[in-house]
Amino acid sequence: MPSRIIRDGIIESVAVNNLHWEAELFYRRLMSVVDDYGRYSALPQLLVSRCYPLQVNKVTTRQVTAWLNLCSEEGLIILYQCTNGKPLLEIQQFNQRTRTPSKFPANLGESCKRITDARQMTVEDEDEVEDEDETIVSKTKTKAGKIAHLIPDNWKPTQSHRERAEAIGVSINPAAEYYRNWCNGKGVVQVCWNSAFTNALNGWIGKLEQLKQNRNTTLDPLGKPLKEWK
Repeated sequence: MPSRIIRDGIIESVAVNNLHWEAELFYRRLMSVVDDYGRYSALPQLLVSRCYPLQVNKVTTRQVTAWLNLCSEEGLIILYQCTNGKPLLEIQQFNQRTRTPSKFPANLGESCKRITDARQMTVEDEDEVEDEDETIVSKTKTKAGKIAHLIPDNWKPTQSHRERAEAIGVSINPAAEYYRNWCNGKGVVQVCWNSAFTNALNGWIGKLEQLKQNRNTTLDPLGKPLKEWK
């Protein structure tokens, strides 16, 4: 990682002092991640792992998205999206010595789209980001015109999900509730939540022993064992 010059003016910066403590800490950590031009990917999932490599279990993508917005509103960074569809950021007035060409396209205005809200960010390619427990890989794939979003409050498993869960011996309703809580806790965003849950059923959700059905027990419509009345 290249060395960075942090000038004392940052202490008296009105924009920096307008940030709350967590957002300012994020901004300062961001300085250690960006290239010599102050540019880097603006994908929240990637920023969590790069800015907080030893604290990924304490920071969510939802928090990073909020901090990106705050830094953008104060004019400390610019969020933009170039022709390849990938969201990028650039720290303003970074003023570091440039050693090598930037790997990230510059914000040229005409060929780049200015983003005013980090929640608008989309990406055309699939990016794999290592999850907090280092065993689950979260995949975010969005295409032009589609925006990844948090799991809706009214999302429910489909009949196809129920059939798949039955086939692998998983109680569908507890599994869906576990998945929803897990996604909300991590701030996970997806374009198609039905497909995402299908992948989870076929992967890590299907392997959790606490969600396995007791084949010898009759379950009610909520996936819970029926009580025996004596």
